[in-house]
Amino acid sequence: MKVIELNVAALDVRYDGLRVRDRRREAQLMASLEEHGQQDAISVIAEGDGRWIVVDGHKRVRALRRLRRDVAKAVVLEMPPAEALAAVYRSGSGPSYNAVEEGWLVYELHRVGKWDLGKTAVSIGRSKSWVSGRLGLVEILPEAVLEGVRSGKIGAYAATRYLLPFARANGGTCERLAEKIIAANLSSRQVALVCEHFSKSGAEVRARILEDPGRFLKVLAASAAGPQDPTLSEAENRALKQLDLVGNVALGLTRGLPPVLGYDAGEISRTKLWPAWERASKRWACWTRRWRH
Repeated sequence: MKVIELNVAALDVRYDGLRVRDRRREAQLMASLEEHGQQDAISVIAEGDGRWIVVDGHKRVRALRRLRRDVAKAVVLEMPPAEALAAVYRSGSGPSYNAVEEGWLVYELHRVGKWDLGKTAVSIGRSKSWVSGRLGLVEILPEAVLEGVRSGKIGAYAATRYLLPFARANGGTCERLAEKIIAANLSSRQVALVCEHFSKSGAEVRARILEDPGRFLKVLAASAAGPQDPTLSEAENRALKQLDLVGNVALGLTRGLPPVLGYDAGEISRTKLWPAWERASKRWACWTRRWRH
């Protein structure tokens, strides 16, 4: 395909919302563009009047604009917009799409482009049941969740794995929870924790989670850490807890070890337990030597 140069100001990015934004990756792309220039061409179709519709390469266009570059390298696709979107996905970009992005693509082709599900499936190399599932995904998830995914504030996996069940049960509750998750800037792991506790808790705890999921996670972490001595630092409290744990284990061994490792213990038991006892003894001796020094 022939690569041409186009005026960045003439690029129409109407399909920008079909892909999520990743600030880290876009920062890396900007650094690469600034140092090496544009290496990969974007894909466009002609709209007329000197305008060009971008169907692939929106991250590169945003980076070029932020760098105040005037020219973009592009490949022109001679086909209608919907066919171009499908072609870009089918040509090898598919693996880079997450489930929500695939749902947006199916929505664009089926709902906006008025293609039936069969044609949509064939155009992107998927089954009819697959495209129906992806369409259902973006039509069930509330707009707050979808916008969170689009902006990169909610991971696509977290949205489909943890928030989707809530959306199916109660869209309004899911939307409020998503808004709070975005405001608290929670990671995917934290979203998983919030959703796990939300799903198994009663109305009172759910209300507290909805009010402030970030604060709920802090309380949860403090509870898991156990009682803390306010006169000690976090590291000192952690060491105190570990020493108590070692002491309790040692106490348990004084009661439980003799019967299974004594002279009357079986050969198999002694063969497996004695090396473990020796390893534990050596580690304790090592700790004692370091402590004395």
